[in-house]
Amino acid sequence: MDGLIEYLSQRYQRVVEIGIGSYPKVALALKARGLSVVATDIQPQAVGLPVQLDDVTAPRLDLYRDAQVIYAVRPPPELVPALKRLAHRLAINLVVKPLAAEPVDGVLVTRAGSFFYEFPFGEGVKRAEAGSSKRF
Repeated sequence: MDGLIEYLSQRYQRVVEIGIGSYPKVALALKARGLSVVATDIQPQAVGLPVQLDDVTAPRLDLYRDAQVIYAVRPPPELVPALKRLAHRLAINLVVKPLAAEPVDGVLVTRAGSFFYEFPFGEGVKRAEAGSSKRF
């Protein structure tokens, strides 16, 4: 996850993690690096930072008002289309870190031994070159 944390922290200041569940490592690391982090989940639980109740299939858009990117760590594959719709609607980038065997159709990014996919729906977001990237 270090590559994902590095990538997000070098590009964004205001992020939203969708579906934080019981794995706050990325959100807490980003917060420790000075980013503004909002965490959401359909079943919020105590994870060391506030978690907002939200369902990505019927999102509360006010939670995303100031976000520059939304991201999800190991989301169920059936939620990826809803994540993409939300990012497109908000005109911000989406980053998805799937489980190892789950293909995703975004831009593959590798960084520090980690891989994830980016969907560049954002307008005017400056993108630095990733370690390597390839469109799938």
